[in-house]
Amino acid sequence: MLEELDKLINFIQKEYINFTKKWKQSDYYSKINIKNTLVCNVLENKTLLDTIINYREFINENNIQLVMDFKKFSTETSKVNIRTKSKNSIEYKIKNYIENHENGKVPINKCFNDLFGIRIICKDELTYTQIADLINNKYNDLKCINSSKKDYKATHIYFKKDNYSFQWELQIWNKVDEINNIESHEKYKQDYVKWESENKGGNK
Repeated sequence: MLEELDKLINFIQKEYINFTKKWKQSDYYSKINIKNTLVCNVLENKTLLDTIINYREFINENNIQLVMDFKKFSTETSKVNIRTKSKNSIEYKIKNYIENHENGKVPINKCFNDLFGIRIICKDELTYTQIADLINNKYNDLKCINSSKKDYKATHIYFKKDNYSFQWELQIWNKVDEINNIESHEKYKQDYVKWESENKGGNK
């Protein structure tokens, strides 16, 4: 299972670099330092929000190819899927950070580290230590985090080229934790769903 994960990480890293290069060459791109720019600045500068939304749109334009690229990594022992954060979810996250995280005085790269996400669900269990050792030995430019909290059990890996590139997130779940993780996500999203129902004008 660790070998399968290694192949997926290696593929994501190459795919991410190529995609980021295309993004920076596209008409959508605006140069933003996501480490130095704060979430609260998004409300003051429409260009910042437009750039985040445009990145999402650029992903969606390439979604069919991305789905095909990642589909081949689903096997009998693992399931791989991808998702792009919705426009409403982006707007809600900004609101949530401003209200609940230091008045939004948090770098954009910490808030929007998952505009594009990949998830692998492993039939054979992998521990955080096993995954972290793999990253430390082969991919020391990647960030590996034990994201387990309460009922949610997972390891997250973040791909980042530089401070002018949005990150990609890889979630690693064990099959045994899948149901609890989904239920945990649903609990987390309850406030978002309530907010979304009160703001039906937003686009998904």
